[in-house]
Amino acid sequence: MGNPLIRFKSRVMSHPVLSFYRKNFNPDLSADQEDLILSAFRQEHYKKKELIFNQGDRNTRHYIIEKGLVRLYLNDYSGKEFNILFAKENQIIGDLSTPEPASYFLETIEPTTLWSMDDRDMKKLMEFFPQTGLTDSGSYMQRSYLFIQKRLVSILSKTAEENYHAFREKHPDLVQRLPQYHIASYLGISAEFLSKIIARSFS
Repeated sequence: MGNPLIRFKSRVMSHPVLSFYRKNFNPDLSADQEDLILSAFRQEHYKKKELIFNQGDRNTRHYIIEKGLVRLYLNDYSGKEFNILFAKENQIIGDLSTPEPASYFLETIEPTTLWSMDDRDMKKLMEFFPQTGLTDSGSYMQRSYLFIQKRLVSILSKTAEENYHAFREKHPDLVQRLPQYHIASYLGISAEFLSKIIARSFS
């Protein structure tokens, strides 16, 4: 049967939420901190192409991806989808405007297992881990805002071909996992134009 205490420690050490916090915020979590973190999260399972929340939903949650792939996107004035960002294993995603109505849709691309917490628990954890908030340099939220800013600048100042090659260099695994039309939407171009860019890359 083995020692139950050892099995418990092994389970806690390998818990995806605790692994995420150790990697990003504090490698030396105390037992009390571990309990606080785990009490804030619940596990959720979603099928492929399932909406996690809709644009306009209030009090949306924050999600750590255990397994799978999701996309945050919006619809433009014509109804065309525009992918804002993707999140995969060991990454966190959500709408930072919560509890106000969500500006985006969050949808799975693959069958996905994730751990979610509400905004109240998020703020509670910020008190113990300033790196998750806005007040600490290099925090999760600051990184999120900077990412969106840099992404906007890149789309406006670089060619679609430059942006595709930068995406492929930075995210070679996502190039393999994502349908081309999702990458095209992320780059703000048509799937047909992306196909031409890819063809030129191999010519």
